[in-house]
Amino acid sequence: MAVRFRNDRKKWFAQITTETGRVSKSFDTETEATEWEALALSAMAPKVKAHERPFSATGEGSLGQLVRVCEQIDWAGKDDSQMKNAHRLVRMLGPDTHIRELTMRRLDDLVADLRVAGPKGEPLSNTTILKYISAASIMLKRATRLGYIDQPPLLPEKRTLRTPEPRDLVIPDEWFAALLDGMEKREQRLSIAITLFLRHMGCRVGEALNLTWDRIDMKQGWVQFVKTKGSMPRRLPASEEVLSILKAMKARKTQRVFPIRYWTYLTHYSDAKHDACDALGLGDTVRKEWVIHTLRHTRITELASQGHQAPAIQQWAGHKCLAVTQRYIHGAGINLQPMVNC
Repeated sequence: MAVRFRNDRKKWFAQITTETGRVSKSFDTETEATEWEALALSAMAPKVKAHERPFSATGEGSLGQLVRVCEQIDWAGKDDSQMKNAHRLVRMLGPDTHIRELTMRRLDDLVADLRVAGPKGEPLSNTTILKYISAASIMLKRATRLGYIDQPPLLPEKRTLRTPEPRDLVIPDEWFAALLDGMEKREQRLSIAITLFLRHMGCRVGEALNLTWDRIDMKQGWVQFVKTKGSMPRRLPASEEVLSILKAMKARKTQRVFPIRYWTYLTHYSDAKHDACDALGLGDTVRKEWVIHTLRHTRITELASQGHQAPAIQQWAGHKCLAVTQRYIHGAGINLQPMVNC
């Protein structure tokens, strides 16, 4: 599912996958293609959800019942990717399995099994396994609140999974300009606006895509993020550049500030990134580490380099603990040269 510009036909193409196959359509503008994709996927949503909920004969405290509860409380109004992972997890463990049976030992065995073969019979990477563990964590916390278990078991990521290497890449202005050039050549105006917004605000991409106009005050000049990772809402001041971006998006008259699906933006971003790497002669290591989150990391690192204190940066970034902020900063702005001859 993506919206792409084809140079050979000078048209925008939107494509979705249905139960009977793929459906694509061409348009003159990116906006028309994006809106058609959103409407088509919205029309398909009831069928997809019905297909994703095969847990009708489950008792109280079962994994099947907890999925439905989490859908209504924890995942309501959010991206449904974690919910889909939860459905796959429940199918593997059994919908009638009681949450009490999801012990530390059972989770460790699950990780070992997924390393050998996942739902499609292929070994899963640590990144994919962690997505299942994250879904299980939400269900365990909800079960604790409902009184089905006294406390959730220890999760396996720190015991049986390798800690992922931090992505410390900070992109210079030249790289960022090349990234925008790649989107400009494809006339991806909406993706350019999101990229600029992420670069200036340093927010997560999900926070930007979930942003609605009732969370923005153009007169006072602030942006409020409510649907955040770790439930850490915050209100941030907006610069003149950000207000200019928001003013242009306001003219579209849509409920969401950036009316585009994540996968469409990811496709645009990845294509532009590879174009930039080709133009700048950057290697495979940079291609791998240069992700959407790099925009956020770059902004947070810049704040540290400018001399802002860690507690203030923590509040800006919406980190739950100061240790996470320190990891992002990784010594930014500290001059180590005087220590050489000590």
